[in-house]
Amino acid sequence: INWLWPGRIARGKVSIIAGNPGLGKSQITASLGAIVTTGGIWPVDNMRCQPGSVIFLSSEDDPGDTIGPRLKAAGADLAKARFLKCVHTKNKQGKLLEKSFSLKTDIANLDKFLEEIQDVALLIIDPITAYLGETDSYKNAEVIALLSPLSELAAKHNLAVLAISHLNKAAGQDPLMRVSGSLAFVAAARAAFLVAQDPNDDNRRLLLPMKNNIGNDKTGLAFSIESYQLESHIQTSRVVWENEAVEVKANEVMSSPPDPEESSALKEAVEFLS
Repeated sequence: INWLWPGRIARGKVSIIAGNPGLGKSQITASLGAIVTTGGIWPVDNMRCQPGSVIFLSSEDDPGDTIGPRLKAAGADLAKARFLKCVHTKNKQGKLLEKSFSLKTDIANLDKFLEEIQDVALLIIDPITAYLGETDSYKNAEVIALLSPLSELAAKHNLAVLAISHLNKAAGQDPLMRVSGSLAFVAAARAAFLVAQDPNDDNRRLLLPMKNNIGNDKTGLAFSIESYQLESHIQTSRVVWENEAVEVKANEVMSSPPDPEESSALKEAVEFLS
């Protein structure tokens, strides 16, 4: 295995980070992007990363006012950060048009783009559900047909693909079953991680392994998000990783006691229906 982050995220493979909104999934991608573009040190594991370029496919955050400042705050080499915003096509009259990137129809275009850059080590897709085209994210066969070419592309160019996903609202399930969409997403991923809030600390977040088919990582990481002002006086934020690994498991965090207000609402509904 050719590792990007030894034992955790492999090159040539697809990995997933999933979590609820507002917990810092995109902030993590900026932190990882900074480490990759500068050949920095991975948190906790203290191993140096082989430097390379990073491509961001982000439908939720703007490169100019959000991703770029976050990368600067994290210490990234912006010369090695690329932002794929659209695909250029021509109509029958030869007029140049712009359309959103689709994993279903534009893998060949992405292949050409990767050949031009050559040193891409990490492709971040945030969130992956925004780039499915007309694919139904809940149909296994359609998702498999979409992800297979993406996996082949990762292997061909020896780059790590990191897909960001959300969680569904089902409570009390195995963490892997909480990843939004078809089970084919987590099945295709060689590694999957959960971003969750520390049940005992509102300001502390956790990055925990849910599965890793090729690595032996059993520990998670803890981090917080701090505000940061750039030299240009732009206010942004960045991830601050803790130095020690955490032993808490993803299923332990996901099985936290339910919200008392939700429980009472459910109880009232049951009584009403009875």
